[in-house]
Amino acid sequence: MTYDELKPNQREFISWLFDEGNHDPDNTEFKRDYLKRVANDNGMAWAPAWIVKDPSRTEERGYYQVPELADFIENYQDQDEDSSSETEQESAQPIDSDAAVVA
Repeated sequence: MTYDELKPNQREFISWLFDEGNHDPDNTEFKRDYLKRVANDNGMAWAPAWIVKDPSRTEERGYYQVPELADFIENYQDQDEDSSSETEQESAQPIDSDAAVVA
């Protein structure tokens, strides 16, 4: 599943993981109690069932893969780079010194 295929509440949980400092797209495996702590910190009682109840997400007991976070990180960085390059292009525009200044 990709980030774009997630429901709004699922996307929100992915953004919480990102806000916790998980910015490495190669490190998207988390312990169940970490997922529960992130959920608790944001008003949820349990780790999300769509992660912890999906047997395809675990290779080792208690550890869960969240590949949607890697997708989010790559998309977020792409958007961030796009917006910063637009800002750089706008700031690189020559300033017309003959233009009237309105105060």
